[in-house]
Amino acid sequence: MILDRGSRRWLSWVVPRVLPALVLGCLATGSAQASYQATVDSNESAFRPPCVDFVDSFPAKMLAAAKAAYVDLGYNTAAYTTTSFTRSHTLARTVSDWSYYAHSHGDYYWHSGDQRRYTGYREDGGDCSQAVIFSKDIAAKRAGRQSNLVVMSMCHNADSNTTMPSAFGIAKSKATGEAWNGPEFFLGYVGTAFDNDEWTFEQRFWDALASNRSVGRAFDLAYLGNFTHADFEADWWGSYNWYGLPGLLNPCRTCV
Repeated sequence: MILDRGSRRWLSWVVPRVLPALVLGCLATGSAQASYQATVDSNESAFRPPCVDFVDSFPAKMLAAAKAAYVDLGYNTAAYTTTSFTRSHTLARTVSDWSYYAHSHGDYYWHSGDQRRYTGYREDGGDCSQAVIFSKDIAAKRAGRQSNLVVMSMCHNADSNTTMPSAFGIAKSKATGEAWNGPEFFLGYVGTAFDNDEWTFEQRFWDALASNRSVGRAFDLAYLGNFTHADFEADWWGSYNWYGLPGLLNPCRTCV
């Protein structure tokens, strides 16, 4: 196997950590592969009374769909919402996460300590006073460790100036065709995005992955059809022709 720069970047940190897991993964069938942890967070409190004057049913559905999708891909997945989705809990789990999904309010938030802005999103916590999880917080905990599949279901996390992909160790570049950035893919939304459109997009995306489509092809298929808001926009970075499976070496569902 000839390794390009993206592959070498992955191998530089991952081989000593995953060799035992890869051995176990070869022996495991019909269950989450080895210890490839994934976390799914969804902020429900911010989308219902008393935080707003209506009940948004999408966050709960998005939580369930994302968890089911990661489990189907082979990750050891746990989901959190309300009082269990807190800044401290998310930052504690990110150290061991291979993949991550979050639905919340996202923006380019002001960090008073650094006197600058970072991409971030709000915890749930079960109340309306919700701390921001900044990209710099995640980056500090992960310390350069690359991620597999990261989906940030919220506003502004895929804007051109986003600082979130690098926090998860994913380069802001698109590898298509025979190019390869390693087994990684970051998906997010540009500008203001609404839950109904995010839900429509994500259902299509998860369904395509379950049908053995690559992450890039799943992204393209998710864009087909109509959305409630004509200006809905998503973007991605990573390896188009990767299949979302956990770890370093799995190329596709039918190859294992």
